[in-house]
Amino acid sequence: MGIYRQWLNIIPPNEQDRLRKLYKYDILNTPPEDAFDKIAKLAMEFFEVAGAFISFVDEKTVFLKSDTTGHFERYTNRTDSLCSWAILQDTVAVINNIEEASEILENPEHLKALGIGFYAAAPLQTPDGYKIGALCVSHPTAKYPSEKQLEMLKSLASIVMDELKFRLATRNAVRVQTDLMNAAVHDLKNPLTSIKLYAQLIQREAKENKGTQAMTERIIKSSDFILSSLNDLLNLSQIEDGEMKLKIEPCVLDSLLKDLLTDFEIIANQKKQRVVFENTIQRPVAGDKARLREIFENLLSNASKYAYADTTINLIAKEVDNKALIEIRDQGQGLSEQDMKKLFKKFARLSSVPTGKEGSNGLGLSIVKTLVELHSGKIWAESQGKEKGSSFFIALPLAEL
Repeated sequence: MGIYRQWLNIIPPNEQDRLRKLYKYDILNTPPEDAFDKIAKLAMEFFEVAGAFISFVDEKTVFLKSDTTGHFERYTNRTDSLCSWAILQDTVAVINNIEEASEILENPEHLKALGIGFYAAAPLQTPDGYKIGALCVSHPTAKYPSEKQLEMLKSLASIVMDELKFRLATRNAVRVQTDLMNAAVHDLKNPLTSIKLYAQLIQREAKENKGTQAMTERIIKSSDFILSSLNDLLNLSQIEDGEMKLKIEPCVLDSLLKDLLTDFEIIANQKKQRVVFENTIQRPVAGDKARLREIFENLLSNASKYAYADTTINLIAKEVDNKALIEIRDQGQGLSEQDMKKLFKKFARLSSVPTGKEGSNGLGLSIVKTLVELHSGKIWAESQGKEKGSSFFIALPLAEL
């Protein structure tokens, strides 16, 4: 099955060696990156087309690393992707008019309906000749690119490979330092956990002494903040080193969020905040339960941290366009235009400050964004301005039934 004629074999003869070369670059199932997105945008502008893509062909699927349109799923069956055919070609693969490609396509009208009337792709080729993916451009109507444009596509594809090689070399160079940092973080976590436990024991033994109670409470809060920061550093290290692997399975959002809210109410009650939960999603989402909980826990914690006392936090889950859309809405300090520009960047400092003097290391939203993207989801924020509250939205794919 798929988009190709039955007689067309889209598996190259060197498939096993090709896959080994692909896996060496650790590019599959990684979040979007500015460097690759910029190359795709350059290709789109040079060809004056509606979309450009950077794809990598795995054993059974094609992984979309960069998509200038934002319309396509990050994983496509290999038999349904033109990229699978493109890596078989010795040079730039071109289909000027998709309606005239019936020689290789079973149903060209199907791709035409998806907005692909023209398609061109330059293979991403390793130094030893293995084609692991393609830099592609497409347009809803037929196009006839010049030789100069096709040569530029080849040049941009070679830049993609240069970026991959640089990315791999950088990762290898910092791996030793990362391992040392991870070891140090783990070594710090054990005594911190002990400090917290001792503080809790002292607190229980000194119920009558208000001064001791206050000091131990500060120790516990400081320990929690440091432990949270260390965990964020470990998560960031795993993500940037490509070692974070998700266990994707059907997850029932209703029970996951209710369990989380049971624990979160303790935090909310300290600031007399109310949490209103609404859910109309019946189908499970496709995700890693532990990481999904981490995502929502971080966003709810932020909502409480930057909202005022005696306000309401709304957690709304509904199905929109065959995806799960979750909104966390607060009545807090809102976001300025400058905040919106740097919202999901590492160590970003926003104009809002925690209303209960809570700590913040500037990593949480950056990690959340990456985790959402690893789930093939999207995250964004909306706010009418300062002192008008804010909403964070997450769109996640629903599990196949």
